[in-house]
Amino acid sequence: MKVEENITWEQSRAITEELLLRLCPPNDETIPSLDNKNAVYIVTYEGSELAASPWDSSQLKVVYVGISKPNSSRHFCSGETGTSTLRRSLAALLEVVLSLIPIPRSADPVDGDRYNNYMLDPDGEKQLTEWIKENFRIALLEVEGDPDPLYRALIEYNVPMFNFQHNPANKYGAEIKLHRRRMAETARKNEAEKAG
Repeated sequence: MKVEENITWEQSRAITEELLLRLCPPNDETIPSLDNKNAVYIVTYEGSELAASPWDSSQLKVVYVGISKPNSSRHFCSGETGTSTLRRSLAALLEVVLSLIPIPRSADPVDGDRYNNYMLDPDGEKQLTEWIKENFRIALLEVEGDPDPLYRALIEYNVPMFNFQHNPANKYGAEIKLHRRRMAETARKNEAEKAG
C-alpha cells in the first residue's frame, strides 16, 4: 500500500477494517514477520482478564499500533519485558491475575533504567508470553515509503490504550503508567530483599 502524507479519518477507518480482517494469532510464523518488513501492525485484545476495560468485550479492540522494526517481535517473546513497553504495561495490569514477579532488567548499577524497565522472573516471562498468545491477535500491512503517517493516523483513529506517544486522547495511559511505577518499585524491593 502506498502511504499518503495526510490520511483522513475515513481512510484510517477503512485501513483499520482491512487490518481487522487480516488478524492472526501471534505464533512462530507471524511473530518473526513483524521484524523485517516496511509496515505497520495492529494488536487486538480478545480475552477476559482485562474485563474491567471500558469497551464492549464482544467487539474487537485495537490496543496497540506499531511500526515494524528489526526488534518488533520482542513484544511477543519471553525474556524481552525489559525492552518492551507493551510487555511492561501488560505485566503491570496482570500482576495479580498471573502472580507476576518484577525484577530489575539488569544487575548493572550503571543501568539507570533497570528498575523502570523491569523484566519478570523466568516463570513470569513465560506466563506473560502464553497470555499474549492466547489473548492477542496481530495484523500487518506493508507500505511503500515512510510508515509513520499511517502509524500516527491509526493511533489517532483507534486510540489504543497501550500507545502513549502521539496519543493524547488515551484515557488509560496515566493509570497504566502508575501501575508500571508500582511494578518498578516492587522490582527494586525484590532486589533489595534478595541481596539482604
